[in-house]
Amino acid sequence: MGSKMTTSSTQIYQIFSILKKRNLFFIDSLTTSESLCKPSARLLQLPFAQRDVFIDHFQKPDFIRKQINLLIRIADKHGEAIGIAHPHIITYNILRELLPELQKKVQLVPASKLVHIPS
Repeated sequence: MGSKMTTSSTQIYQIFSILKKRNLFFIDSLTTSESLCKPSARLLQLPFAQRDVFIDHFQKPDFIRKQINLLIRIADKHGEAIGIAHPHIITYNILRELLPELQKKVQLVPASKLVHIPS
């Protein structure tokens, strides 16, 4: 959707209205601190969540592993966490490599299990 659009109340209202009608949800990647998504979701009673960790904004294996470990720590502390990654081959390979370890430490669930109506 893009950072710029998430700061436009008119555009967010239009998009969120359609999502609400279709019984969908929204997860904000939080690429800007000026995002209006959470208050808009609250206003429209749209199921919503936001990312906790960007996994691969630097395409370095050690960085990606570090971000995955951060995501695990956040999930342990808060009971849940959302990580967002890009469809890069390096990210895929590291996730595939770490999947057995991830499955021992956390329960992987669909994004729909982590959204709720903001209070």
